[in-house]
Amino acid sequence: MTNPIPLETILGEFSDDREAWVLQDRDSGQYVIVPDPRFPGRRPIRLFMKRGDAEAFLMELVDVNKKLAEAEIYPVSVNLKRAIQGIASDTNPNNADAFVVHSPNEIYEWLRDRSA
Repeated sequence: MTNPIPLETILGEFSDDREAWVLQDRDSGQYVIVPDPRFPGRRPIRLFMKRGDAEAFLMELVDVNKKLAEAEIYPVSVNLKRAIQGIASDTNPNNADAFVVHSPNEIYEWLRDRSA
């Protein structure tokens, strides 16, 4: 399976104005934190390189957790490098303590495996 995009790749190969997409609750303004079994004990925000990938992930998330269907969660655009720097420097224990940047290939494979 394809892995998340490594930090070295993000910092070295993406421009400073590259956007990414995150899931945000419009009512609270909070970004959605979804645990990842590859990173036990962490509270990651998931960043997507395409809006459509964020939307597909959200649809699967709502399918698994029906309470989220009532929330006003939408993909929002963020600056990729500023977002990961903000997550890395945030010391609030209630906020995310990690990030996962998903490539389109990783999301495609994940969705394909879920439907199999």
